Amino acid sequence: MTQKARCFKIAEKKFKKIQNDFPNLTMIMDYDNENLDLSMDIPKQNGIDFEINLNLQNEDELHISTDYIWCQFFSADSEELVNKFYESAIGLINGEYRIIQFVRNDKVYKSFLQKPNGNNWETIYRGYERIRMPWTTVKENVIQNKKESNLIGIYKASR
Repeated sequence: MTQKARCFKIAEKKFKKIQNDFPNLTMIMDYDNENLDLSMDIPKQNGIDFEINLNLQNEDELHISTDYIWCQFFSADSEELVNKFYESAIGLINGEYRIIQFVRNDKVYKSFLQKPNGNNWETIYRGYERIRMPWTTVKENVIQNKKESNLIGIYKASR
């Protein structure tokens, strides 16, 4: 079996497991996306405050994508990284994990995916969106499913 076929099977199995973990949520699997090897959309709905896309691309890259963070996990050949991807997707869906954004004037400079660790938060993934000079002050904005959040998109148009 080729690496591409192996990674596809791994991703498909995890996506289906996520579907089974949340049977009351609508999740749409897409096998025919011309830009992705496999994709699953989880639309905003009762139980999900914002859209989430899970996908496999470039044969071995697993992605979690929202309007607020884009996480990449590779290689899908690594059991450790696949488990980290799965746990991150589950945590984001069930509201255990959070996205913390560093924002100024509704512009996002960086976004972190975090999970609880005792009384603190452990950063799982760091996404950097724009360069910030050391003197630029930013505020933290927390986005968490099933919590009241100020939803500031990463690619918000400049005013």
